[in-house]
Amino acid sequence: MSDLDYFYSLTQEMSALKNRVRHFIKDRHWLSDGLWKESVLRAVLRRHLPRHLEIGSGFIVAGDEVSTQIDILIYDTNYPILFQDGDFVVVTPDLVRAIIEVKTSVEPSKLRSYFEKLAAVHFMTASTALCRPFVGLFSYENAGCDHEAVLATLAASTREASRRNIHCISLGDDDFTRFWYCPPETPNRPNQLWRSYRLNQLAPAYFVHNVIESLCQRSVLDNEHLWYPRQGKERFTLGERPFRGAPEA
Repeated sequence: MSDLDYFYSLTQEMSALKNRVRHFIKDRHWLSDGLWKESVLRAVLRRHLPRHLEIGSGFIVAGDEVSTQIDILIYDTNYPILFQDGDFVVVTPDLVRAIIEVKTSVEPSKLRSYFEKLAAVHFMTASTALCRPFVGLFSYENAGCDHEAVLATLAASTREASRRNIHCISLGDDDFTRFWYCPPETPNRPNQLWRSYRLNQLAPAYFVHNVIESLCQRSVLDNEHLWYPRQGKERFTLGERPFRGAPEA
């Protein structure tokens, strides 16, 4: 299996798994279907996590502040956990390594509310702990969001602030957007921006591997040819938007 075939197979696997519960329950219980779709992404990510990182869903508590419920919360088990019952957790900000919202489908009218929720949780977390969590939105389907709308809404929702930033967005099988601190063409020179891509049946796989890269950056980049297709994705660029906020410390 080539590296590109592996990426295709990962997207196909996730697509097949997400439909498995829907096959049996039809439209009887949308909440259960949504929870299953979250568990599919959690299961795929869990395969690659080092042992000190765990994955669940729940809340972040910082003093008197409590976050909205987070679909996928990756946290460091080297620190004490406020509450845990199965995959459900309540943690303090210093444990948080990734915050991910999972949707079945995203419509243009809902894009800003999803981004603003993620930006607010990121700000609460980053403002009360010395951590830089990965923040992402993953949707199994794209209900008409074009890359220009995604880039413009990112800028408006995050206010181009490092502590409100959103790092990756995967919409359906094809549409992928990520934040670059140093883009591939200038690897040693900071030039912060968001860049959108049209990746035929590869967006979910790129999202998964970008989460892994954010958590284990040195290992992934030292073995980049094993983690990403050799062809890369830059030739599939649709557009980009500068990130004019202060550089991340």
